[in-house]
Amino acid sequence: MAAFSTQQQRYAEIARRLEIIQSAYDLEEITARDKGPEDITAYYRASDFFYNLIHSMGGQNIHMGLSEDGKFRKEDFLKQAQYIGSLFGPDTRRVLEVGAGKAANTRYLADAYPAVSFTALDLPGRDFLKTRVPSNVTLIEGDYNDLSCFDEASFDLVFGVETICHSPDKDQTYREISRILRPGGKLVVYDVYEPLTKGEMTDFEREVNRITLAAMCVTDRDLYVGSTEEYLKNNGFGDIFTTDLTEQIRPGGGKPEQYRRMADAAGVRRRAAASVQQSHRDPEIKRKQRTASGTGAVLCGSQ
Repeated sequence: MAAFSTQQQRYAEIARRLEIIQSAYDLEEITARDKGPEDITAYYRASDFFYNLIHSMGGQNIHMGLSEDGKFRKEDFLKQAQYIGSLFGPDTRRVLEVGAGKAANTRYLADAYPAVSFTALDLPGRDFLKTRVPSNVTLIEGDYNDLSCFDEASFDLVFGVETICHSPDKDQTYREISRILRPGGKLVVYDVYEPLTKGEMTDFEREVNRITLAAMCVTDRDLYVGSTEEYLKNNGFGDIFTTDLTEQIRPGGGKPEQYRRMADAAGVRRRAAASVQQSHRDPEIKRKQRTASGTGAVLCGSQ
């Protein structure tokens, strides 16, 4: 977004853009209810084209790149996995990625650490088990709020990249992860967080926040970074540290005009809109990235 001299000008521009979006989408319908696993799966199915071919330029990266100099490079998508790998020690033998998506981070780490056994878990409904992975990777379909398929203390390190934001019960998520981590094991979470509590936001900020998160099938419950730290402490994690990475986050590789040309050529706009509408008819932290509806952060903790 262009630089604005005052907050009032910035908010006016956001409001203008919301009016444009409202002309194409029913925002009340999109934000009307909490999103379940089926909605999240439908969102990613509808978005896979953009994430793969435009956002990550064919790299199958669903997460954001992290730039250290303010300029986007394709290798910025590797920064999260590289940091996670830097935490591996001689006793790191079993690693789990929750909400793995296309398993891009696990695939990178598995190639870099062939002696380590990796497991990647993602929701069913996206052909996840057909993902091509190195021989030291096991793919499992499931929900990170129920990790009963794994024994207690069965992993040395667990990580999630921009995924736990979808959880409607983050206390339960961290309770499950705590159970399967061995004593002394590590958890690394890169995710979107709110830097302010709901009570500290203005009415306009709360509304923009609600719409932004709902459009990505992200729940607006328990996204305040302080709440996450409390959940980690309550579930046995210590040595918790966070780093705000907001300034390092950069958009993906394509330019806006490329987005429009490719979307029009493939008819993706119509298909994506139909998928979103159908979804809503169906029944049913060493570093911290704060992306509150503005802040991106990494949370790290150990058992």
